Amino acid sequence: MIHIVNGDVVGSKIGNLPGDVLVWREMYDFGPLSTDITEETWIQRRAHFFEKKLAIPADLFIRTCEDQNRYLDEIPKNKEIVLWFEHDRYDQTMLIYLLNVLSKNEFKNLYMVTINEYEGIEPFYGLGQLSSRQLEELYYLKKQLISDEQINEAISGWRAYTSEDPTEIEKWMTSSEEKLPFLKKALQSHLSYFPSIYTGLNEVETLVVNYLDKNTCSFGDVFQSITHQRINDGISDLYFAAMLKELMNGPNPLLECDYPLPNYLNPEPISKLKLTPYGLAILGKHKGRFERLERDCWVGGVYLKEDDWVSDGHKLFIYAD
Repeated sequence: MIHIVNGDVVGSKIGNLPGDVLVWREMYDFGPLSTDITEETWIQRRAHFFEKKLAIPADLFIRTCEDQNRYLDEIPKNKEIVLWFEHDRYDQTMLIYLLNVLSKNEFKNLYMVTINEYEGIEPFYGLGQLSSRQLEELYYLKKQLISDEQINEAISGWRAYTSEDPTEIEKWMTSSEEKLPFLKKALQSHLSYFPSIYTGLNEVETLVVNYLDKNTCSFGDVFQSITHQRINDGISDLYFAAMLKELMNGPNPLLECDYPLPNYLNPEPISKLKLTPYGLAILGKHKGRFERLERDCWVGGVYLKEDDWVSDGHKLFIYAD
């Protein structure tokens, strides 16, 4: 038996269960994406992107991806595999990626433990909040066989999520039968990461700007506030820092800080943030006064540096001057 989890905390807590533990070290809520990112060119493209944005050494990223893929290739096809993932965007995109790969590799004995709440824990962010005993109980009470219908939904969901045309996600959500119980809500959260036609900010960036209105706050305080409000995202501190850096670019940056924001090599969250005059001004923007921010980021399969996909709060479309 192989248990696949997304973090060392959970991996260390389920060590008493039968089988081996594989901690999957990737993030599919961020960075360049396509339907098949196991190709060498896509691994390298993601590696260089993460090195640039998060200071993760490219050679480390490439080696980790290659080792993980090799590990999966060497697992016997009849081996039982248990996937441990919670409800948020971070976990659900990892879940559908892995179901795509495992299905393609013809694994049949696939199970999952997936929840969005736990009695007595409020707010519930994820499996890492639980003790070893609680996780072991989940294994025996909540482990479920993954059906063909769930695998098919993962395949179609991944295809829509990684499409260069994000309206494919909207179409998928309309037709989804929600065989994977938390995927639709996770992808709904994902759509909110596209910029608003009214301000040029996505929903998370809007929360940040409003939180900092007339205040200087530490990175840790801002991050804690946002994660509490965006409980369906599962956003990491490094991804959040990279998002804030996007708002510091261009001739009219919205934010400034007194110390570099956290990255892989320097993770300390000691910087303090405040809005620039332009950031303060954007709070008063009225509808129809969209201004394109300089971006070098991906939202699913969409590269916002090249494609001006925006949202009006109801649907996505390409902005035209």
